[in-house]
Amino acid sequence: MIYLVLLQVLVAQAALPVDSTGPDYSPRYVINNAFGPGERLEFSVEYGIIKAGTAIMSVSGPERYQGYLVYRITATARSNPAFSTFFEVEDVNESLLDVVQLHTHRFFKNLHEGNYRYSEEVLFDQDAGTVFYPQESDSSLRSMKIPPHALDVLGALYFARTLPLEVGETYRIDCHIDNDNYPLEVTVDRREKIRVPAGEFDCVLVRPGLRSQGLFDRQGEIWVWLTDDERHVPVLMRSAIVIGEIVCVLEDYTPGPPLAVENPGFEVCDPPGP
Repeated sequence: MIYLVLLQVLVAQAALPVDSTGPDYSPRYVINNAFGPGERLEFSVEYGIIKAGTAIMSVSGPERYQGYLVYRITATARSNPAFSTFFEVEDVNESLLDVVQLHTHRFFKNLHEGNYRYSEEVLFDQDAGTVFYPQESDSSLRSMKIPPHALDVLGALYFARTLPLEVGETYRIDCHIDNDNYPLEVTVDRREKIRVPAGEFDCVLVRPGLRSQGLFDRQGEIWVWLTDDERHVPVLMRSAIVIGEIVCVLEDYTPGPPLAVENPGFEVCDPPGP
């Protein structure tokens, strides 16, 4: 049943018109052996020696969104009761990621961090090469152009997991974050063996050039350890933030088998270079 639905959606996508001028917005096919529906990652969020809370990243779907088949990727972060007495955190980020092309169709975030509150919805029209902010009061920022196959910051992490991530290489991913187009660079530093509550893993250490709004605003480098296999599961993340250094340690992992998706005739996406 799922295969038949996939086939119907892929044929519909292949028939979409392509703008022959300017940037190339033609469809692409991304090979994904990294993640699939049912995957769930649970992290302990630690601030110094204190366990500040829990973060969960999950993948569900496939589901239909405006005629496309998408993964729903959700990331939540919640402070524990003790930490909440002086700094409460309850964040939700959600991305709808195209199953075939692995680009963003919709991104939503709702941030609650101390006295800070912020919510935002971003609608990606990948065929027109634009994004639309329905809640934006400034008309000059409500709609703007984006590069082909642009990703939100959450979707970019999952797309990066599909890359070969060879040591010494830097990969460039086109993102649209906070009303701006932003080339995210992912540099692969070295291989390391990492032990976390979820187990011991052979990993590659990557340094993404990230930026985002709220608690996780970057104040220094970010380090992410991903398993050194096809799935590139994040097992440890360290970052300097506005209140010090925060560490996310993988406590529990439920795999989600990648969907078997055939190429409907699109150009196969090569790993993005620098």
